[in-house]
Amino acid sequence: MKIWKKLLLYSVSILGLVSAGNLVIWACGGEIDPYDYYTSFFHSDVQGNKEYKAFYFTDYSFLYDDEEPADEADINAAEWAAHLHDVKPADVKKVMYKLDSAGNATVDDYLSQNAELPDSLSRNTYLTALTAPGNEPSLGYLKFAREVEPIANRSYDVWNPTLPDSAALGAAAEEALLLADGVADDFVKLRYYYQAQRLFHYGYKYKEASDVYQKYIIPRKSTSHVKGWALSLKAGEARKLGDTVLASYLFSKVFAQYPERRLQAYRNYHYMNTEVDDEIKLTKSDLEKANVYAINGFGKADMSLWDLEKVYQYQPASPMVGVLLVREINKLEQYYLTPLLSNNAESDYRGVDAKVVSKNQHTVIFNWPLVLGIVLLIVSAGFGIFVYKQPAKSKPMIGLTILLFLGGLAGIARFAFFSGKADGYKTEATSGGSFFVAQPDSVQTLYNGHIEKLRAFCTTLNSEGKYPEANIGGLANAYLYFMQNKPEEGLAELTKLDGKQLSAKLNDQKQIVKLLLSAQRLKKVEKVDENALLPALQWLNGKAAHGSNFEKTQRDFYIHVLAPAYLRQRDTAMAAIALLKSTEVATDQPKNPDYAFFPDYWMPQFWFNFMHSGPMKQVVDWREKGVSDPYLSFLASDLKKIPADLLNELMGTIYLREHQYDLAAASLGKIKNTKLLSTKQESSYMGVTQLQGDPFVMQINDYPRDYSTKGVNKVQFAREMNSLYQRVKENPKDANTLFKIGLGLYSTCVDGNSWRNISYSWSSTDLGRAPFYYYDGDYIQARLAQSYFTKARAASSDPEMKARCTFLLAKCDQKQHVRPEYSGKMDYEQYQKLEKAFDASLRTSSYFNEMKAYSGTKFYQVAVEECSYLRDFIGGNQK
Repeated sequence: MKIWKKLLLYSVSILGLVSAGNLVIWACGGEIDPYDYYTSFFHSDVQGNKEYKAFYFTDYSFLYDDEEPADEADINAAEWAAHLHDVKPADVKKVMYKLDSAGNATVDDYLSQNAELPDSLSRNTYLTALTAPGNEPSLGYLKFAREVEPIANRSYDVWNPTLPDSAALGAAAEEALLLADGVADDFVKLRYYYQAQRLFHYGYKYKEASDVYQKYIIPRKSTSHVKGWALSLKAGEARKLGDTVLASYLFSKVFAQYPERRLQAYRNYHYMNTEVDDEIKLTKSDLEKANVYAINGFGKADMSLWDLEKVYQYQPASPMVGVLLVREINKLEQYYLTPLLSNNAESDYRGVDAKVVSKNQHTVIFNWPLVLGIVLLIVSAGFGIFVYKQPAKSKPMIGLTILLFLGGLAGIARFAFFSGKADGYKTEATSGGSFFVAQPDSVQTLYNGHIEKLRAFCTTLNSEGKYPEANIGGLANAYLYFMQNKPEEGLAELTKLDGKQLSAKLNDQKQIVKLLLSAQRLKKVEKVDENALLPALQWLNGKAAHGSNFEKTQRDFYIHVLAPAYLRQRDTAMAAIALLKSTEVATDQPKNPDYAFFPDYWMPQFWFNFMHSGPMKQVVDWREKGVSDPYLSFLASDLKKIPADLLNELMGTIYLREHQYDLAAASLGKIKNTKLLSTKQESSYMGVTQLQGDPFVMQINDYPRDYSTKGVNKVQFAREMNSLYQRVKENPKDANTLFKIGLGLYSTCVDGNSWRNISYSWSSTDLGRAPFYYYDGDYIQARLAQSYFTKARAASSDPEMKARCTFLLAKCDQKQHVRPEYSGKMDYEQYQKLEKAFDASLRTSSYFNEMKAYSGTKFYQVAVEECSYLRDFIGGNQK
């Protein structure tokens, strides 16, 4: 085996082994919705419609839509129907494209032997016309086309690929040329020439195919779309023959003139990636120049006005101007507006002076140094193995191996250096009462500069009036003011459109922009402001059909605009019902009864994690008692859709979190559907069956959780805890009652067997995390349980009780240690040290030391036997 083959074998083998694990991980990852991954209020479909829908902006898909704007079969059928007269296009399409193998055989027999047709085809106007006198050329062409189709359009087996029969295709192409010369009908003659070009092309005879196009098809004066299909073949032939610039230029012509091949032309154009300036040199008119800039601009995901301005310069009335303009607005929404409106993170909902992470979306962390570094290290390893096995060591090979190794290290080092510094993220403090999340000055400068350039273009578009819907320029300007948090200027811009004739879509977009600017102008949402907003909100709700752009707009408005406005003025109840308008319940009424057990379908996540009893009680009262105020009635209208049992269950859970056990028992006691209180629940969130244990049973080890005894549901837990609280009020020194309360509280922590009493979700990442939600004092840290175990120990004179209390105090203490989190900015060795320190801290609780005072108790002996942490502490193994 030659040296380079061995090197390639070693390197590829090692690379394959290293990559296999990563591929499995990537394959199992979630997918981003390419149509709904950034906050957008400017609808992509306000321009372009079906003709250019595929080129609406999305950064997560090559095309927005994979369907060609026009159907080639419909176009071909229409041309044949018009040529033959008194023929229905649907009949042509049925014979050409819709028959199965048996139907095709029947048609072949009819055309060749005048066999009888079945009822389904006996009245087909196309077949009748073909056999009429004078249509012999059309009949002859159809017979030929059906004969050559099996070799021209053969099926492909990916597991058993075979090459096309070039000889047969070439012979058929020559026959098509002869048949073309023998007919006078120009319609049929053009199709014979197209068949000749097509057959040569599929047989890899690109020069011959190109010659057919140049000699026979270009000179023919025809408006038939067959010329476009031939032009598409010609472009492919130019690419195969090495002239990619010509191919790109030709594909741009197909793209512009033939919608049935538009997406095909677009894909081929961008596959070649040629220079636009070179393509422009081949253009013969301003129209062709505009087409080149448009097809190029539709492929750009980064912000750029160049292609938009050029298309407008050469063809200001082209519909592609509007599509490109909306694309630029949508790009700004993705890169700039979405981070500005990242005000619905959980840290924002907490209502604390949290730090939030804002991202400069235009700053990209390039992983290529890391990837290249790994590849070079793998290749150097392959070279090293090869050199090592050689009896005579080659100095050049050794040097090359060392260079590859050093290059790999350099790539990894570069990635590590920059990922720890300029990774595009920067911590910014939220600005109190501000509409947008604060961004670094550099980010604002970058995007405001681009906004001003785009505004200048929109102003020109609007003032010159050359574009058919020139008012989109003024509308876009108003929306750009919204992005800059300048509502007064934006509203002033919108007033210029009053009285102007707008299309239905532009008028709808105007209402959306006006709603946004009106809400942005409010420093505080007062009663008068709510009444002013109501008509627009009702209009939007009427438009928000399930799955529509308006539904997304409504959702995003309530999540990113209205709810944060109420939260800024600490009106949590109003924020809660505003967020309810963002859910599917606002636009859809589920009929599946199973949804009755999925509370997270009916209500926003905000309700489950951040609502306290006061605001939640207000929401429940609005549902039960109703409201008369029109604005509040509108926002609260969807409350009636939520099953009362689910609201009572959530209300009761919130009371449990707040240790208001009498009120919890009352709310939970209203639940009629007893399945909601079952100790065995199917979790819609986690996709598993969750069990509820006995919260008053003590476990030495938290895992496996003890579900051996009869479980206690939420309402039973609330009643028992309320009873225990009443007993403690009567006798504050009742050690047994204090201890039982501590057990009940401990059972609701992340390690407890009844965590579902206060949390709707559980994750292994909850173990050791920092407290975040208002109920994490119990769920994560078991602090109140710790206080009751302390009281029970102090109140008891029984050594066994004191030993149990001390042990449980140690367990509570463990939960107050925060596990370190690893990030890409952290040195991994540093993280390992922090992780070891965390593990050690779990074994060095001061309460373990206090346990020694109870070493003579039976409990102590059992605990030492079962608890490894205590055993490690006693044995001195605390590392």
